[in-house]
Amino acid sequence: MSDGPKRGRGQFDGWSKSSLKSLLEGCSWQWALTRLAGMAGGSTPHSAAGTGMHAAIEWHEQRRIDGEPLPEFWELLWEASSEAYRDGENIPADFAAIHGGADVAAQWACGLTTTWYDSKVREQLLTYTPLAVEPHLETERTPGPNTLRGYLDWVGRDADGVLTVIDYKSASGLQRWNNPDHHLLEAAVYLYLVSTSDYWSGDEPIRMEWHVVSRKDDAKILEGQTFSPDIIGFVHDRLAEAQAVVDGNKFIPNPSWGLCSQRWCTFYHGCQTTGILGPDHIDFDLASRRAASLPAPDAGATGIP
Repeated sequence: MSDGPKRGRGQFDGWSKSSLKSLLEGCSWQWALTRLAGMAGGSTPHSAAGTGMHAAIEWHEQRRIDGEPLPEFWELLWEASSEAYRDGENIPADFAAIHGGADVAAQWACGLTTTWYDSKVREQLLTYTPLAVEPHLETERTPGPNTLRGYLDWVGRDADGVLTVIDYKSASGLQRWNNPDHHLLEAAVYLYLVSTSDYWSGDEPIRMEWHVVSRKDDAKILEGQTFSPDIIGFVHDRLAEAQAVVDGNKFIPNPSWGLCSQRWCTFYHGCQTTGILGPDHIDFDLASRRAASLPAPDAGATGIP
């Protein structure tokens, strides 16, 4: 298997749900800055809070798998805040000064975990049977030089015994989590990976759920797609599309993307305001396997003076 396209300070040799979604449905320029230029954009208070919430739920579910008593509520809050604070220490200082740092992330993680703990989402989850928490799945049954891989939040069986994949989401609001078709790429990749794993018998359905938690709007379950042969073709088509973007060096900023803002993207100032991280200053030359004219790593990834 080929190593795939190289990048300036590392190498890119595989696709995941997040990398496909970022490249094809988010901002291909942000994708190139992180994946090809090797620039660490750092965390944000929102992403660090989500990391904390994930850690708490994963611990809760691992206890169920191990047949141990469930953690106390205060223990889950401690786990969430600790993990959020740890991840929040990766928030760039200039970004944290404007939007909040590790302490804010820890506070938000506690809010998210509290919402989840008191919700009907958790009540329903307790009727399910977990098989694995954070399993890493990888397959080479894909076209092109690169593998498809990813960590899944939860794999198990619902109350009716149906093989189910759950993805936990932290959100500022629940309004964008009403239509599963808006999240088809995510579901397709997860269902595809499970269909190539030992969790699947080969002759049973696989279903997808998102468990979405908001500090403001409570929590909800959004039921997604069920695995079908059409999903294989869909994933292969999107992989080919993504590979064409990389091979053709077709990276461009996407100001219309919902996360293209100072609040969500640590590259925003350097890309959209000063331009130091924009196309006029950076040239991704994949043909020669190098990224030219990149800011030095110690210059800071955000581009905020």
